[in-house]
Amino acid sequence: MEKKKLFFLSTMHFLLDSHMGFFAVYLVIAELDPLKSALIITVSNFAGNILQPFMGYSADRIRGKMPLFFGLLLTSLSMSLIGLTSHYGVLLVIVLFGNLGSSLFHPAGANIAGAAGKSKRDASFAIFVTIGTIGFALSQPYFSAFTAKFGTEKSFVMVIPALLFAFYYIFFGKMEIHGGGETLNFKELKKVLIRRALPISLLFFIMVFRTVLILSINFFLAKTFEEWGFSRAVYSSANTVFMLSGAGGILAAGHLANFIKPRKLLSVSLSGFLPFFFLFLYFGATGKLLPAMAFLAVTGFIFNGGHAANIVMGHRVAPEMTSTISGILMGFAWAVASFGPTLCARFSGLIPGIGGLASGLAVLAIFPLIAFILSIFLSREVDSTVR
Repeated sequence: MEKKKLFFLSTMHFLLDSHMGFFAVYLVIAELDPLKSALIITVSNFAGNILQPFMGYSADRIRGKMPLFFGLLLTSLSMSLIGLTSHYGVLLVIVLFGNLGSSLFHPAGANIAGAAGKSKRDASFAIFVTIGTIGFALSQPYFSAFTAKFGTEKSFVMVIPALLFAFYYIFFGKMEIHGGGETLNFKELKKVLIRRALPISLLFFIMVFRTVLILSINFFLAKTFEEWGFSRAVYSSANTVFMLSGAGGILAAGHLANFIKPRKLLSVSLSGFLPFFFLFLYFGATGKLLPAMAFLAVTGFIFNGGHAANIVMGHRVAPEMTSTISGILMGFAWAVASFGPTLCARFSGLIPGIGGLASGLAVLAIFPLIAFILSIFLSREVDSTVR
């Protein structure tokens, strides 16, 4: 494993994702309408992430430094402006450009992370995803604490660390996107996708159905805790608990993949979280903070644990185009799953015993169960490289 390269890349991932949770806590701070905010997330996620397969294909063809540089630059610059306005149209543009930067960065980053792992691809990619997840986990309390001290109108200052690192990378960094052998042209790409359509399609829909719930949790967890009557300090850190425990789950799953088949890890991830998730909703709704946070952490650990495995299995199926596959399983799947927060907002209050946005989250738990059923049909080829 090329540890220095992986650490440098993961730092870039951390800095990018540390901006991606700003809007979820800003909607609470600025008292924005949940449904209108959810529509912003749905539209921007879809429009930004739908491009990831094309970004991944471009990365596999062009290689070099530019996708990582411009991805980090665009996301950090855009999202740092979010505290300057409460106009829904302007917020849509800001969040959209943040997602466009993310769609540039992630397929290219996945390419380098997998290659840096050499024979330990699962562990290497899990480290890359874990450190990005930690960045995302810290983004909401980071934004909340900074703006509480300096005001939301100073949020643009938060771009400085990412900006400096992006320019350091472009001028001094040696890490570039690469691949094995000749790059694929579009005809060859099409042949590979057709030949391996079944496993790629299964992995794609599994990612879609699990992401529906994850996007909704990430976006509405702060608002849910606020509806339950908890303070700003609590609702700003709720998603941090979920994502940090998820980072631990991703890291653990990456190393367990050396001993347990990724298919089994994925299946456990998609089903084992459910009882803990409903216990979290129960204790949160009854105002019991410590057990709610504890069960939220267990939910995050189990549910997020299958994330990296889902993508690495795609890499194994089509090792000659890992950036493109990452674009499909990360960006395109995330785009299709973008209806999750809007659906969650529409289901708000649907279940009388739960109420509020927690009711929507409970309804969306059906989607990971569909993904679990699909995972049963995955064949052994996702566990080892196709020759």
